[in-house]
Amino acid sequence: MRKERSIWPQGKSCGAMISVNLDGEYYGRIYYPDIDVKSGDILRLGRTGMEFGLPRLLDTLDAHQVKATWFVPGAIAREYPDQVREIAGRGHEIGCHGDEHEILARFSRDEQRRILKRAKDSLEQITGHKVSGFRMPEGEINEDTLEILKELDFSYSSSLSDDDIPYVHPATGLVELPIHWELFDLPYFTFAFDPPIPPGQARSAAMDDVLANWRYEWEGARRWGTLLNLQLDPQATGEQGRIFMLEELLAGMKKEEGLWLATGDSITAYIKSVMMD
Repeated sequence: MRKERSIWPQGKSCGAMISVNLDGEYYGRIYYPDIDVKSGDILRLGRTGMEFGLPRLLDTLDAHQVKATWFVPGAIAREYPDQVREIAGRGHEIGCHGDEHEILARFSRDEQRRILKRAKDSLEQITGHKVSGFRMPEGEINEDTLEILKELDFSYSSSLSDDDIPYVHPATGLVELPIHWELFDLPYFTFAFDPPIPPGQARSAAMDDVLANWRYEWEGARRWGTLLNLQLDPQATGEQGRIFMLEELLAGMKKEEGLWLATGDSITAYIKSVMMD
């Protein structure tokens, strides 16, 4: 028997959010936080994702009439402003993913505020749209981070893995849209020699296996009425063979009449309306 754990809009029994971490070359800091991202395979792969993977991902989302939430570091917006404007121009939501993919918990409260304000200002100036969502770049955040997000007029975070339905942080009123590692494409597929990513040089996963994992996660969301929060990176799923995984997953998901597929800001507005009245 399906047990619904959250209240979705009338007639909807589960939720889904397609999100994209537009890290470009800054993805290398997931594995080496202090690395120079402007050299070696890190730079080459990051730029390849921006040049080839990004257009494929955008076109696939358009073909399936899906609006996604794109979490973008401020530095990426400043270095690739035309691409970020195009994403916003196609009707997708732009969220904040730090400024230079920092581990925010390493910084003082004042430093975190400076970093996040610079990133938010860059994104809003380049896109012309208000930024209300935040995803932790990598590593850790702390209570200061959540309080600063509130001070800077963010509405939600999509950073933590402590639940499978949206909830409200009691101290700040921020909505949390939880994520899970198995629904993130980059750990399955990223591979570089200089420096070695992943450390130990494990081979990339088989696409059929990853798609099977995602389908099981989707079935779980359907059965228990939870939130499927898929994380994509253009240099992973945007690759010419892997894009078919996304096409097949979306085609299957959209057959479910009870699915509410929405952007992070839309989900947040609804959760606030039912949980904070």
